[in-house]
Amino acid sequence: MRYNVCIIGGGAAGLAAAASLDDGISVCVVEKNRIPGRKILATGGGRCNLTNEACEEKQLTMDFFACLGMKFCRDSEGRYYPYSEKASDVVDILTSGIGENTDFYFESQAASVECSNKDGDTGFLVKCHGDGKQAIEADCVIISPGGKAAPQYGSTGDGYAFASGFGHKVNRLYPILAGICCDREGFDFSEVKGVRAKAAVKLLKDGKPVEGAYQTGEVQFTEYGLSGICIFNLTPFVRAENGEDFRDAVKRYSISADFAPDFSEDELRYRRDWFGIVTKKLSDRINGADIKNIVFDVTGVRGWKDAQCTGGGVSTDEIDSNTMESKLIPGLYFAGEILDIQGPCGGFNLQNAWETGIKAAKAINRRLLKYGL
Repeated sequence: MRYNVCIIGGGAAGLAAAASLDDGISVCVVEKNRIPGRKILATGGGRCNLTNEACEEKQLTMDFFACLGMKFCRDSEGRYYPYSEKASDVVDILTSGIGENTDFYFESQAASVECSNKDGDTGFLVKCHGDGKQAIEADCVIISPGGKAAPQYGSTGDGYAFASGFGHKVNRLYPILAGICCDREGFDFSEVKGVRAKAAVKLLKDGKPVEGAYQTGEVQFTEYGLSGICIFNLTPFVRAENGEDFRDAVKRYSISADFAPDFSEDELRYRRDWFGIVTKKLSDRINGADIKNIVFDVTGVRGWKDAQCTGGGVSTDEIDSNTMESKLIPGLYFAGEILDIQGPCGGFNLQNAWETGIKAAKAINRRLLKYGL
């Protein structure tokens, strides 16, 4: 079977691309899950944080969804959700906006992607295994299978091998937006598991603050260390240098936590303990410590299963940022988490998926019209 476009991955980026392609274009979507958008259903606590007020191209996303009939609501932090606050509605409205010329091959996995040259036409050959077609020919390919984070939703990093096969550089991969494993002498994390506290946290490397790695919000204690959105947002800064083993690299990091961010040191000077600012359970375990600067040693970052996003990926130096087309291979496009583009929690990474998927589709619309394919 031959198509104008083959989209590898039916997640956020792939669905946005499929819904943005012109109706007259023949499209197939190769998706290893039984349903499209499985990871979308788990985002934003089931509410799907579509984008954020701080995203530069949020209007592109909002216009796209508005054309599909979606209304939005925004919280005090600038996060946008579907008005119904149901992630399943996002998947439904995306699939309803996809043209009739689109075939979905569910429970199918792309095994290889290569250039083809049949009858003088340059295109691509996508070989699959599973319930889908064994071989798909296409004029253009969008590689959007996600990254390596949350493999339980089907993201297992297949696309990086495809990118490398075409000569693209793949920057070092590491899990981000996950809990951080910590240690502190005399502190038993299991005794405060589930405790939450307001905090201002900053990441230190070799005892010095890491530029940009400062967050405020709620910290949650776990049996392994610290969690919560403000902790998640520190993880992109926990990195190994070139040639450095990650297990050695993490030993250089620590987290300084201020559990009384709304109070000055003068206001706290004569307190006997910290109960009333933090819970009694936490106060009993940090009594005598400086509540404005409690340091936890970093021992690791939670793995791929717990991570919300992938750090690293296909180098953007080799991608046209306006069209998402490869600078190495004409007709090859990348979208979504497979790219080395990451943001903090709050809709930034879904914005990346929608934005890159839409841009790739619009560029293909122009390309196919130009060449009459």
